[in-house]
Amino acid sequence: MNIIHAIGLSLMLALVVAISGCAAPVPDTTAQQQQLQDTVEFIRPYELSRTDVSFTSLGAVAGESCQAHFWNQEPSQQQALLQLKQAAAELGANALVLKQCIKAESAQCRLRWLCEGDAYQMQPLN
Repeated sequence: MNIIHAIGLSLMLALVVAISGCAAPVPDTTAQQQQLQDTVEFIRPYELSRTDVSFTSLGAVAGESCQAHFWNQEPSQQQALLQLKQAAAELGANALVLKQCIKAESAQCRLRWLCEGDAYQMQPLN
């Protein structure tokens, strides 16, 4: 009886650890990612016509916040925007024009936020 009880407790403990491991919150960003994201600022499309700076287009970028399973944290627009800034920063951008953010489902995500924009390198004219 003692062995059966010990095995039952061990299985119960293993199950609790496995479940709590899946439910543990995942940190949104590291300090290094945050620092990189802070180098990019959102600008309005009309700012591209400024005459005191030059803009070099680096291409389209996207950021996503995905809830793959119902037990995962719900996706947020804020997280998708941060991922968008991260993608722009990885291209060397310091300016970003937001095109759109949409909330939808996909094959991989039960729910998701998808934000899209155009990345630019902005430099002052001498």
